[in-house]
Amino acid sequence: MKLILVEQPTEKETKNYLRIDHDFDDDLLKMLIKSTRTAMESIIQKSIMAQTWEYTIDHRSVSNSRSEKRDIAHVSCGVVTIPLPKSPVVEVLSVKMRGETMKTTNYSLEKIGNKCCVILNCKSMASKKVNYPIIIKYKAGISDQAENIPYQLKLANLMLVANAYQERYSYSQNNVISQSVKELLMPFLNLRIF
Repeated sequence: MKLILVEQPTEKETKNYLRIDHDFDDDLLKMLIKSTRTAMESIIQKSIMAQTWEYTIDHRSVSNSRSEKRDIAHVSCGVVTIPLPKSPVVEVLSVKMRGETMKTTNYSLEKIGNKCCVILNCKSMASKKVNYPIIIKYKAGISDQAENIPYQLKLANLMLVANAYQERYSYSQNNVISQSVKELLMPFLNLRIF
């Protein structure tokens, strides 16, 4: 399995929050914004800004029986179910198999449990044998525009960037994610029941 970020937007409010009026640290700030947003997305298991992802899955990653785990791709009765790793999924842009783009009538996007899955109907295709890899290009994110991101996520990201920017010359092992940031992220966490 391979997941590649195809497109990622940038933030504009950070310099105002940090009260920086020069351009000397722009590259550093861009790196900090991306890394803190990635850390937040890892914590909440969701894409914050709408991003385009390309997910590649091959035959070694697909189970032949329906699994109890919803995050494992599987084949059952000619139907391939592939859970997408980044959420919330906005739309599936394309599905390619054997290098050819599939028709939208041969796949659908469904929510199974708390996972968005691409469901491939292999019965309706010319060849009933599924050959992998399958490449799914999709858009996932809480919002398409920076101004529509919930204020809690904006503030948490700004607080993380500010902390990382202020601590850039120190080598201390301070806790980067403060309790305040954790409380801001709490409403966006996926509940996991095992």
